[in-house]
Amino acid sequence: MVQVRPRGDDPVDEPRLEQRDDARHAKPRGGERAGERQSHRYVGRKHPFGKKPRPFPQPPRVVGEERLLDQLRGRHPLPHGRGKNTRAGKVPRSPGHLPFLLRVSSRRAQPHPAACGIIRYNRVVTDPRSPEKAEIAAIHEVAKILTSTQNLDRALGVALRTLQSFLGFDRTAIFRPDETTREIRMGIAAGYTAEERERGRYVWGEGIVGKTMKTGSPIALPDVRVEPSFLDKTRTHGNSAGEGPLSWICVPIKIGAETLGVLSAERIGREGGRALESDTRTLTVIGCLIGQALKLHKAIERLQDEFKRQRKEFEKTIRKTYRIENIVGQSKRMQEVFAAVTSVAPSRATVLLRGESGTGKEMIARAIHQGGGRADRPFVAVNCAALPETLLESELFGHRRGAFTGAVEERKGRFEEASGGTIFLDEVGDIPLPTQVKLLRVLQERTFERLGENRPVPVDVRIIAATNADLEKMVAGGTFREDLYYRLNVIPVFLPPLRDRREDILPLTEHFLERFNREHGKSVAFSKDALDLLLEYRWTGNVRELENLVERVVVMSKAPVVMAQDLPRAIRVAASLPATGSYGQPPAPQAVDAASAAEPIHPTAPREGRPRAEYLKAMEREELHAALSSAGWVIARAAKILGWTPRQVAYKMKKHGLSSPWKK
Repeated sequence: MVQVRPRGDDPVDEPRLEQRDDARHAKPRGGERAGERQSHRYVGRKHPFGKKPRPFPQPPRVVGEERLLDQLRGRHPLPHGRGKNTRAGKVPRSPGHLPFLLRVSSRRAQPHPAACGIIRYNRVVTDPRSPEKAEIAAIHEVAKILTSTQNLDRALGVALRTLQSFLGFDRTAIFRPDETTREIRMGIAAGYTAEERERGRYVWGEGIVGKTMKTGSPIALPDVRVEPSFLDKTRTHGNSAGEGPLSWICVPIKIGAETLGVLSAERIGREGGRALESDTRTLTVIGCLIGQALKLHKAIERLQDEFKRQRKEFEKTIRKTYRIENIVGQSKRMQEVFAAVTSVAPSRATVLLRGESGTGKEMIARAIHQGGGRADRPFVAVNCAALPETLLESELFGHRRGAFTGAVEERKGRFEEASGGTIFLDEVGDIPLPTQVKLLRVLQERTFERLGENRPVPVDVRIIAATNADLEKMVAGGTFREDLYYRLNVIPVFLPPLRDRREDILPLTEHFLERFNREHGKSVAFSKDALDLLLEYRWTGNVRELENLVERVVVMSKAPVVMAQDLPRAIRVAASLPATGSYGQPPAPQAVDAASAAEPIHPTAPREGRPRAEYLKAMEREELHAALSSAGWVIARAAKILGWTPRQVAYKMKKHGLSSPWKK
């Protein structure tokens, strides 16, 4: 093996050898160890092949190599040579092809791995004696470009320039028919001026482009100047008469049997049927790739148009549904709420909605959003109680990649998603203290920082918060920041519970009946006795509980009229108790039939003089416990049994001190 020295003036640290009688024991004192001993094995001895091999001819460096080596020269030279091992790298050789750098030793490769990779790539692709590799590389590069972006015009332009770079074409263009006039026009092109592209128009079957579009077959001409059908409509070939033959290739852009356009390429000054045939084959493959990209782009455009249409219809429905005049509420208390919403909606002031669970706080928040100037912007709702403390901050403010375990990619937070619109923070009283500090900064400065970043992100968003907790008590106990409380409590709106506005029970029942009858294809109505029971019930779950009850009755009812005995047991029992306070009058004796009265309705019978509230609480606890036991303490199953939401079940469990026996 003979050491091959670098080309040019690239300085390489030569190893210094100890002069001994036996050159086989020569040891280097410096430089790389890999390959040195093998390279100096025959120093002072006759070469086993009888003569010293001639140096392997090196190809001229391309511009990219020279630029890289100019930057690296004098610091970490790139060695090269032939054979298996050079003094710092491995350079394999294939018959008929130039050697290319495959691997260099670790110490010399570390300062310039990118340069090594680029030089290896150039050695394979730009070798003029390897056209097959250039064709494969061109197809591979075009396929990557077409799938790298949704901007089709930009991708096609880059793909055409790639064909010029890899295959040596002078001009490339894509012709597509106009959908209205059926005129074939030059669209994306490389090597043509804007005026030449504008002149490149053909009718169906006219010229080489028109024939390719009409027949759907490729046309390859070794010299297009002698072709009578060549029209030169772009007028770009008048000054290239003395530069040799002008080969022209036109291939169809097809999907199955449908021709979507034409891909053309021309090269000046190259002859030979072999090159023309291989270029035609390569362009035919690339034409199929472009056809697939055009088909995919059309499908994406259709989906985007359909999505925009459906979004407009949905927004129109949302605006109609959540307009303040469409919210059911005839009571005086609700009319006061509607007046407050109408006044505050046009502003960007922060609103704090107070009220029990199920009173419709999110619906009022949407009405405020739809009544203001941000109605066409996003409305983002976040339930702060449904997220664990460790994820709430990331959900609200986003995070960068690697900010915590599992953050494999950068993610926008809900505040960024709601930029320009409204963000609704439900159960704001459950936000932990560390996250309250960041929320306070958003309210004060209108900026926040993503998790794992120190860069402030400006945001223009309106904040509507809601809670059923006693924030004043939480501030006194130190579990809620006082400054955040005053920032949120700019405009408080109190939503009354359903038991305090009983005149709204019947209108709400009629509204839900109409809705669920339409959804389930039924025609169910309540009897007068059943409506009387609904009026007497306390409705601890408020409007949400009434909505769930009506849907349950509509789905389960076998008769067109729902009688009093068809209602849940809890409602019948509550109606049979003496009423006190503002809960209504005692029901009529016929409200509960004889069979229901004789039935053991509940294990806990009301004692003489026992307070109504205490008995209702005990009854609710026992009913909840029975449902959880039958559901195996699975909250979602118990919610279906009771006709509640899982959130209501979890709240009632906490209220009554119930927990799963498996957690004890």
